[in-house]
Amino acid sequence: MIEDLSTIRQYGMQIREGKLRIKDAVQHYQKKINERNTELNIVVKSFEDEAQDKAEALEEELRQGKDRGPMHGVPIAVKDIFAMTGCVPAAGSGAEIRCSDEEAAVIRKLKASGAIILGTLNLDEFAAGGTGANFWFGRCKNPLDPRRITGGSSSGSAAAVSAGFCLASIGSDAGGSIRIPAAFCGVYGLKPTYGRVGRSGAVPRTWSMDCIGPLASSVDDLGIVLAAISGFDADDPTSRRDSDFIWTQQDHDNPPRIGFLSDKSGSHMPLAHYERALTSIEQSGLLLIPKSLDKLDLYTEYHQRVVKSEAATYHRVALRGQDSTVAPETVAALRSGMQVSAMDYLEAQTQRELLLQEFSGHVMDDVEVLVLPVSYEEAPIYHEDKFRDAEMINQEFARASIFTRFVNFLGLPAVSLPTGVGPSGLPTAVQLIAKPFEEATMLNIAAEMESVFSR
Repeated sequence: MIEDLSTIRQYGMQIREGKLRIKDAVQHYQKKINERNTELNIVVKSFEDEAQDKAEALEEELRQGKDRGPMHGVPIAVKDIFAMTGCVPAAGSGAEIRCSDEEAAVIRKLKASGAIILGTLNLDEFAAGGTGANFWFGRCKNPLDPRRITGGSSSGSAAAVSAGFCLASIGSDAGGSIRIPAAFCGVYGLKPTYGRVGRSGAVPRTWSMDCIGPLASSVDDLGIVLAAISGFDADDPTSRRDSDFIWTQQDHDNPPRIGFLSDKSGSHMPLAHYERALTSIEQSGLLLIPKSLDKLDLYTEYHQRVVKSEAATYHRVALRGQDSTVAPETVAALRSGMQVSAMDYLEAQTQRELLLQEFSGHVMDDVEVLVLPVSYEEAPIYHEDKFRDAEMINQEFARASIFTRFVNFLGLPAVSLPTGVGPSGLPTAVQLIAKPFEEATMLNIAAEMESVFSR
């Protein structure tokens, strides 16, 4: 019976009807972790006893008539960047991590919602990578084909859902770090609007663009988890007071208008899967409107100035010293941020709001969402013996995230959803992008596309 559970809503029905005990579900997922984690390196730390105790307590609450809502008793796992009571995050590193003594806002909200945290998940060190390779905790492998990368930096977050280790997970996205792993592992991933989800108690990649969001097996599950973790965070100066998200599935009165990339000549990657997805969308009756991204290179350049500069600033202790607890590849990747001048950094920051207004007015003016590729058509094979210097790593990551980084620079919400399989039989995906705080519209359109692509 547990094997048939694929969504949070199905799970909720089973536990409320008495067909499934929360404790049995937790044991099921822990068993799957124990069976495959040595091979895949997905879970960094497992909370077996705590999860069992929480399951028993939540079952008793249901017996007493206390129901915390859709997340009650849901087994999840979280990227290893969040401060938790009795657990300091490693952030994928061997270095000592500077982190809040207070439990992260997202963790507090998850616990209050009734979610059960099974463990913490692997990632690229300091969230500064895009393959899932980790010097300290081992390479996080793609459950669909362990030879291939998961994408990063939320590698474990995508792999955990794909491997069936949990019903949903939490990751973070500063330039594609939720969406790309979700695409490569065949799951759904949501990067919320900047300011929608509080980030206090989370180790940052970049203060100005980090977004915390869910990964799951359906669009509906993304909406359920986002509703649980969204809302004002008094300890996060970028958090919005009006950031609570309410998830309801709704039918559209009129066919949604979908913008698509009309000029694909500058993408430098195969887009056959994207063309097939567009054909399926059009055949379903949705209206496609051609769009161009004339300033994509500028958005990306500004994004990189901010990310690299802020990451180097946060990890300056590791960069200034001879810290052997940080992998050399990570140090090399971070060091480039020290070359960004204050003038260049401030130019990028001061242009963000103007460029967002321009983008909203010119690109998103007559559409509800924009549909774009996420990354490579399928997850690439990881070559263990291939030497990668900092410049090569940077170039590979840049190619993989050409369509994702600008979303973070502009602070937009985006969702990655599977569209089928590619030539090697691995998942393909597209992403939908919406105006700020239009997650409800975006997810409802994604749900409609979900049914199109699953036919």
